[in-house]
Amino acid sequence: MRLLTIATFCVPAILIAGTPSEPNIISKLDECIQLRFLDGKSFGMLRILPASVSGHLTRLFAPENPAEQKVIKQLVEERYEVALYLAGRNPIRGLVQGPALSTPIEKMDELPPAAALLSDSRRAFAALEIGSGYSINKGEWTVAMRPLRAANERCVQCHIRGAASFGLKVPEPKVGDALGVAMYIYSRNR
Repeated sequence: MRLLTIATFCVPAILIAGTPSEPNIISKLDECIQLRFLDGKSFGMLRILPASVSGHLTRLFAPENPAEQKVIKQLVEERYEVALYLAGRNPIRGLVQGPALSTPIEKMDELPPAAALLSDSRRAFAALEIGSGYSINKGEWTVAMRPLRAANERCVQCHIRGAASFGLKVPEPKVGDALGVAMYIYSRNR
């Protein structure tokens, strides 16, 4: 079994984004996630998991448009298992959000706990400040890390206000800076 999760890990081998070893479907999924972050209606994981069931946040990603539906359908047809984690630039709450399940996961206990990904997500920020993303191998898993960048001044101001509301004094981001990391761990059933 191979699984797609959004996460960061220690780096035994680095692959440049878009290399032949990375399936194109990962880039398509990232395009969908990136578009969700252009919407200012919600924050963090609520952009990925906006639906709730009986007042509780669901863990299952619900495609909201034909492009997302097509990507999820292709992931399922190609037998990928997919989950997503997010980490923010400012350690406001000192946590990683997730997982969000893009496809059903056969063995949930194989997913890394979000708290275990915090230090890895911090290391990813340094690499993503200058790059568009990268992938690493960790055992049976491939982990694709992509920056969530400030697309405009509204993104910047929201993050500045968010840090200030927690009493944090952090370097102010600029348009184009990575405000978050989308972490995709993926594997494929054989």
